[in-house]
This record gives sequence, C-alpha cells and structure tokens, in this order.
Amino acid sequence: MKKSILVLTLSSAIIMSAATINAFGADLSAGNFHELENVLLEQMARYNRDFKIKYTGSLDNIENVLKGSVSKDPYINSNVKSMSWGITGTTKVSNIDIDVDYIITESKRAEADKQIEKVLSEIIKPQMNDHEKVKAVHDFIVLHGKYDTSMQLYSDYDLLIQRSSVCNGYALLTYNMLNRLNIPVKLVTGTGNGELHIWNMVKLGDHWFHLDVTWNDPVPDSNTVSYAYYMLTDKEILKDHTIDESLELPKASKRYYDYLKELSYDNILMETGLDIYDDVNTAGTESELIKLLEYRIKHHQLKISVRINKKLTQEIINSAMSNLFKYDYISEISYGQLNTDSTGEYNILNLFVKYKETPDRIAVELADKVYNTATKVNFSVYAFYGNKKVNITDNVLMYPNNRKGIDISSGSLVFKKSGIYNLKFEYQGMQTSTSVIAFDSEAFKYITDKKPNKPVNVMVYNQYIDFSATEQWPFIENGRTMVPLRAVFEAMGCSVSWDNVKSSAIVEYDGTKIVIPASSSTAYINGTASTLDVPAMLVNNRIMVPLRFVSEALNKTVTWDDTNKTVLIY
Repeated sequence: MKKSILVLTLSSAIIMSAATINAFGADLSAGNFHELENVLLEQMARYNRDFKIKYTGSLDNIENVLKGSVSKDPYINSNVKSMSWGITGTTKVSNIDIDVDYIITESKRAEADKQIEKVLSEIIKPQMNDHEKVKAVHDFIVLHGKYDTSMQLYSDYDLLIQRSSVCNGYALLTYNMLNRLNIPVKLVTGTGNGELHIWNMVKLGDHWFHLDVTWNDPVPDSNTVSYAYYMLTDKEILKDHTIDESLELPKASKRYYDYLKELSYDNILMETGLDIYDDVNTAGTESELIKLLEYRIKHHQLKISVRINKKLTQEIINSAMSNLFKYDYISEISYGQLNTDSTGEYNILNLFVKYKETPDRIAVELADKVYNTATKVNFSVYAFYGNKKVNITDNVLMYPNNRKGIDISSGSLVFKKSGIYNLKFEYQGMQTSTSVIAFDSEAFKYITDKKPNKPVNVMVYNQYIDFSATEQWPFIENGRTMVPLRAVFEAMGCSVSWDNVKSSAIVEYDGTKIVIPASSSTAYINGTASTLDVPAMLVNNRIMVPLRFVSEALNKTVTWDDTNKTVLIY
C-alpha cells in the first residue's frame, strides 16, 4: 500500500539575559501568541527561509506555540521540511530567529506555478462545469505522474517536472490546480491503512467530498485511472483512512452518485463508473445478468462493470460469460469479481473485452450546430476502419452533459429547453464529442432574421455586434476567423485600452489582464505567454485577433453557426 512520511524536524535554542537588548535587527514583530502565529505563517507562505521576529508577549509555553503554528495550516505544513529557532533577549522583549527548510525552493515554486497555469490552459475547456474541471485535473495528475516508491520526492514540483512523488506531492498538486480554478479545496492529513497519509477534500455546489488522487493512481504505474477514491463521503473514506483529530473539517455526507443523478450529469456518471449504481446496471437473477451483459457487448464496451446479487454463484456467472461468445465479433473476455459495492448489498463483476476489429477513429455527423428547440435533430455516428466507414449509431454509447434539457436516443435529439449541450459518444473505448446550441423559437427567429448578412457575423450573449462604427468586419485568415478585438471584448463586458509605446492592446476582465501586441503571435494572460493560431494584426487601425483566442482567454464557449455564418459567444 502506498505511504509517505514527511518528517517535520523542529529544534530550538533559548538564551535569556537579564539585560535589555536594544538592537534586535528584526523588521517583524508580534505582541502575543496569535500575532506570532500569523507572522510565522505569513513568512512561510512566502517561502522565507531566515527571518527574525521581535516578540513582546509571554514566553510561557512558547516552544509549543512555535511547534504548533506550522500544523495550523495544512498547506504550509505540507511544504515545510524542517524548522528551527533560537530565542534571545529578556522576559519582556525577545528576539526569535527562525530558520525554515522547505521541500522546494522559491524558484521551483515559481516554475511549478507556471507549469500549472500551462497545464490548466490545455486541459480545461470553456464549456466545462466544475465537476468536469475536477475530473480533468484528477485524470491529468493520475496519468501524468507515478508514485515514488523510493520515498524521496515530496512536492507538486516533483510530480509535475519529474513526474513522480509520494502522496504529499499528489495532494499539493491537486490543491494548487483546483485552487487556481477557484474550486474550494482542502488538504487532509491522517492515515491510510494505518500509515501516514495526505489527501484532499473538494467542494462542489453545497457539498464537500473526499478525493484521494494518490490511491487512484495504480502501483505499479499502468497508465490507467481509478475512481475508487473519487468524491467519497466521510463514511466511505473512513473505511480505510483516519483523519487527524486536530483538523476542523466540513462534513462530507452527500453521496456523489446521488448528487450527479440530481444534476443529470450522465457523462460523469459513466466516465467515473458510478453509473454502476443505476438500476439498469444491477442484476438480481441469471436472466437479468445475461440481458445486461448482452446490452453492454452490443454497445462494444471494453470494460464492463455491473452489480450482481450475492446469491449468484460462480457457475451462473461462468454460464453467462460463455453465452457472450455467440457474438462473433468478440475475441476475448476476462473477468473478475470484487467483494462488495459501497452499499455492501451487491458484488461487483468486472469484465474486460477484446474485439476482433478496432476502429481507427469514430466521428459524429450533425447537419448544424445551432437549432430551434422545436426541431427534432437527426445525427449519425460512424466508425472508420481504414477506408471503410461503418454506421454505428445504434451501437454507440451516448451521454449528454445535462439530460434535464435534452432527450437523446439512437440517431435523434429532442430539446426540452434552450441551452448549450455537450454530447459525448463512446465505442470500444474511443470517444468523440460535439456541442450544439438550442434556442427557443423567438430567439432562433432573431438569429436568422436579424443577422447583418456579412461573410462572418458575431453574436455575443444573444446580441449581434454591429461593426459598422469600426469600419472593420470579421474575416477569415488562413482558415481562422479574425475579429476586431475592441468591439468583441467590450461586448463581453471587458475594459479595453491601447498602449501606444508598446503597440499593444490591454484587456481587463474579472481579475484577468490580457496583453496583445500587434503583429505578434504571442499574447499574455496574467503574464503567462499564450501562442495565437494566427498573429494579431492591425487592419484599418483596428487590432484583429483569432476567434479561438477569445474562447481561451476568457473561458467562453464559442460556436460556429455555418447556416447563418455567425460566431456565437457565451
């Protein structure tokens, strides 16, 4: 079992004198225990290694205060390797010299932060909700890194750059990545199977969940992702974890499966395997098991997990497996049975299926991206085997991001309400996705009747932009849609200014600052360089930027409506 022990070394020296010391040489000061703790934590948050504090408070129990201050903040505690101090002065005025050794240097911290920003820009898409963002971060960490069995690497820097760490690095990287996405996250210390351990708690909506990314990364590394310790309740995590009693943590009582069902997030249910708790994935009898497995095989799943009644014998299971080979496209089936599910009422049966043919790719075909909610939309999904194109619409697994607003069945979509819908399709482990936008009849009529009839039109938040005043309309350059920066960004509520000295446009929005130099293929988002598909250019004294950059810079959803030659931004 994985374990990691980061030993925080504490040492001290106290030299007191009856004489008053006039020159302390300390820029920092504290007058009581509370202020002292705050100063210590503030300096350690800045990775200061050597600092002095002028202290005028009580010295009673001072060593315990210094020792306990680090543990008050789990994040700092996870970054500090050792701390020592010396106290000189009088009983009224003391000089506390602090020396701290961190698990990484300040420069490595900066490098890790820069790399985190880069990774997030690649894995986080504009249309993602917080549940999808957490999963994207989780999956990246599991697939990117591997557990350090040598027990030498402890930091998120190690996990990012050297791609290996113990649990401390996994938990820190999860913390830092989710924190940058403004998703509430905590560090939790305790034990796992009796050994020192650290993991996270994550808040989604009004509910907190336990997330142990370390234990979701198999050892030895197999380039697979487990969700066994993904978004657990207190009851679920405490089956093999304990939590340090000194921690004050929120309750985690909401079952994640129930929460996803309430939200109709079918895609996450399926991708994490939590859909196993659906009634349709539970078999109580032999006939139900056979029917369930046949359905999954017909949809060409590579891994099949189902819940089965504990009364079903091994003989019944073997018989059900043999029955599947009547499908001549199956090459091999292996299976194993876990003890119980989280409810303790059923066993879990896992199957791994190999098929005789594997497609090169799959693709979905839709007539358009924008529809009237009153319209029934037909679609097709194809698998490609070399030059052979096979319609797999009836066999593909389909799941939208939100089933409350859309009905999806074999080959058709019916909208219940307007909105943006992200649709995923899966076949033999391969996935493809697309997004569609549905408008009610009145809004759809506005799109078709009010468009300016230019080669490229732009609609922001359901309103067309009139570029007449700018005397410069969007255009296509090297296959990329170029839009006037000021008009589009201001329509989204941004502040736009021009730096004559640097020939750069400056965009500010909700804490984000974007600098876009003219005639450059590089823009800067909060100081981090971002490469543009097509360089920004000055046309008729208007700076034009590629539309894709608008999406990436401000985390917006951008869709092309080919019928109306319109860019839709939300």
